[in-house]
Amino acid sequence: MSEAHFKRSVATSFENLWKILLDEAEHPDRYNEGILSSKILERFHDGILRSVEVPDAEIREKVIFDYKNKSVKSNLVGHPSLVGVIQKTVRPADEAGASWELESCIEWDSIDDRVDGMIRRNLETFITQSLEKVKKQAESLG
Repeated sequence: MSEAHFKRSVATSFENLWKILLDEAEHPDRYNEGILSSKILERFHDGILRSVEVPDAEIREKVIFDYKNKSVKSNLVGHPSLVGVIQKTVRPADEAGASWELESCIEWDSIDDRVDGMIRRNLETFITQSLEKVKKQAESLG
């Protein structure tokens, strides 16, 4: 299993950051240029099942919202050669709650060298682009 971690400091309230993380889960194409389109297939009490179209594939993810633990977890489902999880976790960066650390951790395992190579080539850009847009949107709320 391969993994990578990325972090950003976000100067806003937790509620503002959480609101943007939920919006990103429902509309990932707004936060990442590598996503061509997305569609919510099903809603659950604690998340959604969505379809996301990227240039090389259409993938399905079950996204779980965990307000208590301040995390949003996307699990890849039904892919023939890839398993993976992207988990975004929010932690306080200061005691006043005016700044938060947003960490994105991705773990994946592929039986297809072509898919694994594509992930490794595009991973940093894909994840950091989303983190930067979440940061910008959350900070614009105040």
